[in-house]
Amino acid sequence: MVTSNTSIPNVNPEKIIGVIGGTKSAGIDKFLVGYKEGAHYIDPDVQVLEAYSFSFGDPSKGYEMAKAMFEQGADIVYQVAGGTGLGVIQAAKDMGRYAIGVDSDQDSLAPGNVLCSMMKRVDIAIYDLIKKLVEGTLKGGETLYYGLKEGGIQVSPMVFTRHVIPREYIARMDEIMEKIICGEIVVTDITMKQ
Repeated sequence: MVTSNTSIPNVNPEKIIGVIGGTKSAGIDKFLVGYKEGAHYIDPDVQVLEAYSFSFGDPSKGYEMAKAMFEQGADIVYQVAGGTGLGVIQAAKDMGRYAIGVDSDQDSLAPGNVLCSMMKRVDIAIYDLIKKLVEGTLKGGETLYYGLKEGGIQVSPMVFTRHVIPREYIARMDEIMEKIICGEIVVTDITMKQ
């Protein structure tokens, strides 16, 4: 939605976004697939640049990769690359563009340039597991999934960027997340056995 609206600061008319993964693996590709499907759900004409750093601890590599994407017209680069992603965030700050953080709320690392962060709520999963253990309802040998429905992933509060994003975009994002939770929208999960 953001990359389609040139009235938002730092957005150009090209409709290009990027994503940098730390390595080519099912776990990282799951992020990339969801990002691309989400972008194309909103606007099928959005071009998604994707690359892999093959490192989770090289911020300078992340910086150079993000800089190259920004120079190709990307407004936003989503980083799924651990410490390498810190370079992506720095490039967004230096070039006046946007990054999307990962795993925790990284919005304060470059206030106004980290559009939002996809947060893994490990605390919720741990609390739930301990609660099940105490209640005697924890079953061994099963895999538990914590997605949007279970509160295991969330979007950061966007305290530094919410004011520049039109309210209807925030409402649409909330509506889409609710549709994912209730199963109306199904995001491809490449890690699930077919």
